[in-house]
Amino acid sequence: MSNVTDYYKDLPENVKSFFDRQYKDSYALLDASRNPRTGLYADAYMTFGENPDFRCSIAATGVGLIGLCVADLEGWDLEAAEKVLVTLRCVMGEIEGCQPARDDQTGFYAHFVDMETGENLNSEISTIDTSLLVAGALFAGHHFKETAPEINEMATRLLKQIDWRVVVADKENGVINMIVKDAEGIAPLPAFNEYALVAYLALLGQPENEEIQTLWHGNFSEPKLNDLPQVQYRDIPVLTDNDKNAFLSSFVHQFPYYLVPEYGKSKVYQNFFTNACQADRFKWKEHEDVPSYVWGYGAGPNDGLHGGYHADKINNAPGDIASAYIVAGFLPVYPAGIHDLYALYRLHIPYDVYTNPEDQEDEEKFRQSYHFGLHRYSWWHLEQKDRWYPTKITLIDWSSMLYGLTAFKRGMPFFTERLPETNAVLK
Repeated sequence: MSNVTDYYKDLPENVKSFFDRQYKDSYALLDASRNPRTGLYADAYMTFGENPDFRCSIAATGVGLIGLCVADLEGWDLEAAEKVLVTLRCVMGEIEGCQPARDDQTGFYAHFVDMETGENLNSEISTIDTSLLVAGALFAGHHFKETAPEINEMATRLLKQIDWRVVVADKENGVINMIVKDAEGIAPLPAFNEYALVAYLALLGQPENEEIQTLWHGNFSEPKLNDLPQVQYRDIPVLTDNDKNAFLSSFVHQFPYYLVPEYGKSKVYQNFFTNACQADRFKWKEHEDVPSYVWGYGAGPNDGLHGGYHADKINNAPGDIASAYIVAGFLPVYPAGIHDLYALYRLHIPYDVYTNPEDQEDEEKFRQSYHFGLHRYSWWHLEQKDRWYPTKITLIDWSSMLYGLTAFKRGMPFFTERLPETNAVLK
C-alpha cells in the first residue's frame, strides 16, 4: 500500500493527465448532485435530465461529505468546510423547512428523503444508510478539526444521537438488523457484508454496551477476520456471507476497506481484498473476446438494458455490465488497474473528445452519458449500433471511484487516519 503513491508519480504523462481529469470529475459529479440550500445529496446523477434529482439518499450524503474532504485536500473547493456545515445542520434538523425523516426513538434515518423538505419518500429506516452518513460526518469532523472544529462537534453529536443497540440481531453470530421499524430492529442479515460498517459505528457510538461489544469483537474485529465465512473462486478464498456457495458484489469488499480503519490497515483484510480483486478480474477472463482491461462487478442501474438496479457479482451479473468504479476501488492493491481504466478510456470511452459525424445523436448521448468519465458500461453494446447509454449514476456506487483514486494518489492513510479505531474508544 505504501508504494501506491509512487506509482502515481511515475505514471506516463498521458495516463497521469487522464487520471487527474477522472479524479477531479469524481468530485465534480458529487458537487453537481448536491442541493445548495439543504446540502443533501441526490441518490443519483441523472445523465439525461435536470440535476440534482429531487430524491436524496442519506448514504449518498455521507459520500458527499467525504467528497468535500477530498476537494479541500486538492484545493478544488474553497468552500468545502462551509458546505459540510450546511449538510450537517440539515441532517440535524437545523435548516428551516427541511427535517430529514428519522425514527423518533432511535434516531436512524430514512433511506430516501425529499431533497428540499426531508420528507420520507416511502423508504425504510435503514441502518447501513445511516451508518454511511455518520461515517462521512465523522470523517469530515477529523479532516476539518483544526480549521472548523464545530464540524467535529456536530459529527460526534450525530453519532451519539443514535441508539445503536437496535442493530444487534444475533451478537454471537454477527447478525445485524437492516431496518428499524417501530423502534425495533428487523430484517436480519448475517456476516460478512458491508454491514461490518454498522457494527463498527455501533461500537463507536455506544462502546459501553456489552451486546455491541460482543457483536464487534466476536465477529468483525481484526483478529476475527479469518473466521468470517469464505467462498473459493478456483483456489482463491474470498469473504462472503452465510451462503458459502455465493459471491458478493465487489463493492461489499470495498466499503469496509475505506471506512473501517482497522480493515484498511489490516494485512489480513488486505489479503482478502486482493483476493476479491483477483477473483473479479479472473472471472471476466472466462468470457470470450473480452479484453483484459474490462472487469468490475459492481452495483448500479441497468435502465433500458436489463431492468433496473442490480448488484452484479460473480455468477450473477445480468448482461455482464462492467463498472469502472470497481477497478478504481481496487487500485490500492492493484495499481496496474489505472492502465485498465486508461485503455478503456482511450480505446472505447473517450468521453471528453468523442465525435461521431455520421450520427450526431449518438455523439450527444454518448458524451452526456459519460460526462463525468467512466462508470457502468456494457461491453457487448459498446461498439454496436444499439449502444447502451446509461441514464444515471448512483452516488453510493460512484464512491468507489472517488475513494480509489484518492488512495491511489494520496495513500490509504488519508482514509485510515480520518476515522477512529475501535480500541481508541474503549480505553
